[in-house]
Amino acid sequence: MLLRTLSLLSFSLALFSQPLYAGYDRDHPLFSAYPQASINYGQMIDYEKFTLPVSVVNGESDPETFTPLALTGDLYRHTYEIRNVSSLKVYENYLAAAKQLGFKEIFVCTLDACGAERDAKALGGKLAISGSVYNNYRNPYYWIGEKDSPKGKVVVAWFVGAYEDTVNVQQVIVETESLETGLIKVDAAYAGQAVAHVEPLSEKEKAEDNPMLPRYPGAKIYDHKKIDTEIVKIPFAINAAEKTPLQLTGDLTKHTYTMENISTLKVYENYKAALTSAGFNFISQCELEQCGTEKQVNDLGDQLALSGDVYNWYRKPYYLLAKKSLPTGNVYIGLFIGGYEAEVGVQQIIVQEKTVQTGLVNVNADGLKQQIDADGKALIYGIYFDTGKADIKSESKPTLDAIAELLKRNPDLLLYVVGHTDDTGDGAANVTLSKQRADSVVAELVKNYQVASNRLQAQGVGPYAPASNNTSDAGKQKNRRVELVKRLR
Repeated sequence: MLLRTLSLLSFSLALFSQPLYAGYDRDHPLFSAYPQASINYGQMIDYEKFTLPVSVVNGESDPETFTPLALTGDLYRHTYEIRNVSSLKVYENYLAAAKQLGFKEIFVCTLDACGAERDAKALGGKLAISGSVYNNYRNPYYWIGEKDSPKGKVVVAWFVGAYEDTVNVQQVIVETESLETGLIKVDAAYAGQAVAHVEPLSEKEKAEDNPMLPRYPGAKIYDHKKIDTEIVKIPFAINAAEKTPLQLTGDLTKHTYTMENISTLKVYENYKAALTSAGFNFISQCELEQCGTEKQVNDLGDQLALSGDVYNWYRKPYYLLAKKSLPTGNVYIGLFIGGYEAEVGVQQIIVQEKTVQTGLVNVNADGLKQQIDADGKALIYGIYFDTGKADIKSESKPTLDAIAELLKRNPDLLLYVVGHTDDTGDGAANVTLSKQRADSVVAELVKNYQVASNRLQAQGVGPYAPASNNTSDAGKQKNRRVELVKRLR
């Protein structure tokens, strides 16, 4: 009896009433393994794209050619090994089971009808998890069929091939379905929208995730970090016209998440849907082959990865860079999503732009002396001026007190007081302004702190000796400074 040879699970129970599950070491609930078969490989991926041949494969061409059947849905793949049985008997049992369940044949080939040996080997490789059936392509049988269900169409395919006393079965089952989105929830309050109901996170998850963009359901944190006010570079996708990475300054969080038995496609579409609903604009993105060669994909992922290396998570890649303007500053999100076997790795970077908060470290005479002894100069950021003016503001007093104390404790110390500006505006005008500001500092120290005028000499160099870049607010802020440079005479 066929039912005793190949035990079948109830189609109605497995497909219509209960959710299907398969791991690396489990059969698909619809079709059990042939008796005494062992699983060499097993794979289940939630919502994946897969292409099955509905013709003989031309193994002589490069690339190999065949008539494709493109499918998207839950993908189950198995490679079974069975000893001391013919490929014919195994094939006939699977075929009988499929017909009993009402599957309709789409394409079939048997033995020589599957082409020459190279063709049969190529056909089996299209189904095999490893990409090859190795020697198990002799006496080949291939069958593909479909059946409708309330969940969607179910497609099943088998390639059965033999080598000596061993038969291998390459089994592919695709349960087609529409994409499920809404699995990722952007924190609505953070994104400047009305708050919608979101399932509460555990305290541990709240502490580890970025508060705006919690993890994909079931994802595990591989690594993460958070830095207050960092300079960050985020790349554009390889297909973008802009090649220079964004250089941003702000609060940084980086995460590497991993998840199993899901496709990079489904993860990507859920992130994209979540960011779209939260009002983010996509400024760069690429999908699969658009992301470039394997080396280019690796380089892109490496630039977002915490460790600087995406390891094996670069296959079937997706990348997006999104931005949203908020009253508190722009928020940028970069996501690189790649897979390896049945595992997905997500490299996530979030930057909330802000200017560098200063005034957190008090300037004192000892600190200034240490800088001068070590570097021959000390950088001063605590002397404030109105834009375009040289009048010292009252909040500069603590810094002036520290400079005066430095000179009092070190009576032989002679200084150049050098003014610097950023590169905004006319260069010559900035040189003049920087000299006027240095003159104001010298005048203040001489007049109100009784420092001998011959100990101080004012100079101004404008934007011509920058301490940082002039392309970001943080860089410009570092360039707007006064330096105390040690004079020898």
